[in-house]
Amino acid sequence: MHHCRLCGKSGVNSKTCPLNKNSKNPHPRKHNKKPLAYNYEEFNNYMLNIYDEPLQPCGTPYMASGSWDNEFKCSEKDGGVHQICIDNIANNAPQFSESTGQSNWSDKRGNDNHCVCLGAWSLYNTKPTKKGKKLKCGAIPKISLSDRYVGKFSEGWNKWNGYEVSDQIVHGVESLVSECDKGDNQSKKLIKNYCNFAKHNSSLNKTPMYKRKCKN
Repeated sequence: MHHCRLCGKSGVNSKTCPLNKNSKNPHPRKHNKKPLAYNYEEFNNYMLNIYDEPLQPCGTPYMASGSWDNEFKCSEKDGGVHQICIDNIANNAPQFSESTGQSNWSDKRGNDNHCVCLGAWSLYNTKPTKKGKKLKCGAIPKISLSDRYVGKFSEGWNKWNGYEVSDQIVHGVESLVSECDKGDNQSKKLIKNYCNFAKHNSSLNKTPMYKRKCKN
C-alpha cells in the first residue's frame, strides 16, 4: 500500500492527496500535523523559500535571462545549483563572476538580477567584497539549505570549478544567513533551516555562528 509523501495517508499519492487535489498551489503539510522533514521538497509549482514561504521570482520579464526557470525563479527544477538570487548583481556584487574564475559577465548585467551557483557565491564571500545587501532572500529556495539536495551534486556550496578554497561553505552559508536574518518571526524559520542543515556538516557545526544561533 502506497503512502502519500505529503500527508502520510495510505492509499493516496501526492497527486490525489486531499491537500493537493484540485489545488493550483498545493501546500506541503501533513494531515497528522507533524512537521515535515526540514529538507522536504517536492518539485512541483509550490516550492518553498528559506523562510518556508512560497518561493518568490528572482527576475522579471523585463530582465535579460539570469539562470532562472520560466517563472523567473531560482528553482533548478531540472537539476543544478543556481540557487542564490543576487539583486542587481552588477552593482551590489561588483566583479562577482571575474573574482570567481569566470568571464566578466556579471558586471554587464545592468540593473538585472541573477541566480548564481552555490559554490560561486561561497567563493565570492571568501574574498573582500562590497559591503551592503546583495540578496533577494525571498527568492532563495529552501533546498539550498538541504544536505539531501545539495549532496546530490559534486559542486555544491563547497565546490566551484576547481577554484574553491578551504571551508568556503562557511563563508557562503553564513553570509546568506547573516544578510537574510532580519531578527523577526519570519527569520525564525530561516534559522531553523540553517541549523538543521549545519548540524550535518562538520565545517558548519563548529563555528561561532552555529553555536550562537543553534545551541539554545
